Amino acid sequence: MLLKAKSGLELLKKSFLDLTADAVAVCRLGLDGRALQVAYTNQAFDVLFGARRDWTSGNTFPFASVHRQILHDPSGKIRKTVKLSKEDGSTILVSASGFAFQDEAAGELYSCVTYMDISSETFLAEGDERHPEAGSPDQEVAALKHAHERILGALNAYPDPIVIYDSELNLVFRNDSYAASMSDTPGDLVEGMHLREVLRLAIKHGRYPVAIGREDEWIDEILSPATMQMPAQDVELDGDVHHRLMRSRAPNGDYVVIRLNSTEFVREKRAAEEAQARLLAALNAYPAPFVIYDAGDCLVVCNDAYRASMSTNPAELKFGMHRTEIARIAIRAGKISNAIGREEEWMSDRHQDREMDKPVQDLELPGDVHHRLLRSRVENGDLVILRIDTTELVRHRRALERNSEELKKANAEITHMALHDDLTGLGNRRYLAKTLEEFTERRQATGGEIAALHIDLDRFKQINDTMGHRAGDDVLVEAANRIRLVLEPAEAVARIGGDEFVVLVPLSDSSDRPADLANTLLKDLSRPVRTHDKECRVGASIGIAETPLSEVENLLTNSDVALYKAKHRGRGRIEVYDCSDLEDVRRAKALADDILRAIEKREFEPYYQPQVEAKSGQIVGIEVLARWRHPEKGILAPSEFLTVATDISVAGEIDQQMFEKAIEQCRNLPVAASGSIALSFNVSEDRVNLTDLEDIQRQIQAYPGQISFELLETIFLEEQDNAFLQRLNELRGMGISIEVDDFGSGRASVVALQRINPDRLKIDRRLAPLVTAGSGGLRLLRSIIEIAQALELGVTAEGVETKEQADLLSKLGCDRLQGYYFAKPMPFSDLVALLEAQQDDPHIMTGLPVAR
Repeated sequence: MLLKAKSGLELLKKSFLDLTADAVAVCRLGLDGRALQVAYTNQAFDVLFGARRDWTSGNTFPFASVHRQILHDPSGKIRKTVKLSKEDGSTILVSASGFAFQDEAAGELYSCVTYMDISSETFLAEGDERHPEAGSPDQEVAALKHAHERILGALNAYPDPIVIYDSELNLVFRNDSYAASMSDTPGDLVEGMHLREVLRLAIKHGRYPVAIGREDEWIDEILSPATMQMPAQDVELDGDVHHRLMRSRAPNGDYVVIRLNSTEFVREKRAAEEAQARLLAALNAYPAPFVIYDAGDCLVVCNDAYRASMSTNPAELKFGMHRTEIARIAIRAGKISNAIGREEEWMSDRHQDREMDKPVQDLELPGDVHHRLLRSRVENGDLVILRIDTTELVRHRRALERNSEELKKANAEITHMALHDDLTGLGNRRYLAKTLEEFTERRQATGGEIAALHIDLDRFKQINDTMGHRAGDDVLVEAANRIRLVLEPAEAVARIGGDEFVVLVPLSDSSDRPADLANTLLKDLSRPVRTHDKECRVGASIGIAETPLSEVENLLTNSDVALYKAKHRGRGRIEVYDCSDLEDVRRAKALADDILRAIEKREFEPYYQPQVEAKSGQIVGIEVLARWRHPEKGILAPSEFLTVATDISVAGEIDQQMFEKAIEQCRNLPVAASGSIALSFNVSEDRVNLTDLEDIQRQIQAYPGQISFELLETIFLEEQDNAFLQRLNELRGMGISIEVDDFGSGRASVVALQRINPDRLKIDRRLAPLVTAGSGGLRLLRSIIEIAQALELGVTAEGVETKEQADLLSKLGCDRLQGYYFAKPMPFSDLVALLEAQQDDPHIMTGLPVAR
């Protein structure tokens, strides 16, 4: 059957070719009436035969015989079984069937053929010599039946309704979608039913509410020749559903109808019309004149304000009027004051073109009123004109111009503030980055090198904490002035942190200037600073890095590394960046950063080591020891972090966390046989000097037993000032016992011990093994114990690892013993278990010396 459509191939693609799973090829008959060119092959065709260059669109088609028969037989009843070659050279047996159609718009004739592989359904032997286009009658029938079933399946799978009526309007075929669209009981639509009965069924089931009450009249309209000949018709169904009917007539007289769901399109169109109406309403509500002329300068749209601005009779302006015609109306109405008396000149093409070429035009009207015309041409050629009342803007501009000098001055001050430190007047980090960039550009242009001196004030934190922030500010200002005074004009300095400064030094060649400047600064910054009638000393540590050893982008980082090395090696020093020790310094700096993070996350936690009374064997004390529960490395001992923590002055913060956590955990410990257990804490000098006494007083009230602070012997030197001793007395007055830890490892004298007046000595763990090493070690330990007894101090022996050591130290006079022989440091849960076990069995701590 020869189908005709305005766009036959495109319709076929959408309705069949791109939906079916069968291999389909469409060919176009050439202008010479003989050659067949490939118009389209679907994906299933390429899968069946393999993609080949010779059947791409526009090429001559190799499988031409079936297509030619279809084009010469419009009846559409061609069915053939043929053997065809695939891309890989193999052959398959296919059933080929199809139809012809004509594209009326292009005047071209097409053939559409469906190929179905029936190799597995034939009885041809491997060596069959029959003609490749021959097939037995049984094969022909099987192929036709198979093709028919597949076409029906494809049409039923198509989501939109499809139906075919014969020339008498009797139902020939309908797919499931069509049946469901016409009736709630799709099975009622049977082959042979007249279209009139189908329409009655659809009305009955509420498909066409527009026909209710005038069923016969409406059906007659639908069946009229005028309607049936319409190639496209829009219909509205119940529930705001809209369809478009696509009708075509086959050569045998059949009516083929495809119904497409156009609901979304109709709704979108309606929404667009509503949006357009809202837009026009909004434009009319807009107080300023607005207009659009098309590419031919004819009126397209305008608001009421524009009409009023161009005529005393707004209705006089009609859509489609030329712009010049509207301009003449405006001139006659006196709306264009500039045109009065020079109407012809103003309306001349030259003047109009010159005016319309201005995208922006400012107009000054009487009464100090100002308007601005904005003109623009859009891509389609439309001219859009908007007139804005700019009176207030113009007046504001005048005010701004009057204040321009003040604004310039304010901007200069803002720029200075953005680049400088408020306290010292030195540059800040932004100033440093800007200056380094300028030095780098100068170095690239003229050569030379750059040095960076990273300066950190020593002991500044102690001054800030003990004397207050005002004193700290005085120190910073004085330090900034001293640095500024020794710099040359080409050099720059910035304060980049609390007590950190960076000096940039441009060098024309190899020079000792960085080292000389660092020595000068070290000397000047070590001089005392007078603040509030008091003198305080800070000193400084300085790190130096220079190009080309350091790349410019790493210069500040490397000077910071050198500074860290200087502070790590004792403060008050100058260190120069060296690649050889970069990794160690970076590792130490990384550990320092990790420690600061751990303090913030409170990852440090207390471990507990029991102290045993030598005579009774009972646990009478517990030393609280710091452990770091590292998220990646697990539990770390103090040897892994304490040195670096001390270097960066955070040991006191770790002590504070241990104190708070241990008090909280131990407040409800099981009571030992000898009463409440004493808790002893290792504390740094900073912890003693800087801790808030009221805070300590509040915390120790939560623990019922004795609290002791253990201080390293190495800090008890004769040079400790009276303020430190006074601090110890205040702690003692709060009920805190003072103990000297690791006695024998330092160089404290008996006089120093008398000044400090501790309550107990703890013998260094390295001395405990000497008790069994010979008479010399025994005499040394006896001397230490006798000194303690002379000063009426208790004595704890640390590091006890054997029963023999425990017995001998007990005999020498140590009243408390501590070490791995009794117990290793343990978490709180293990400590509780140990104390509960001791309550059940007082002799659980095995191997203890027996009292004599």
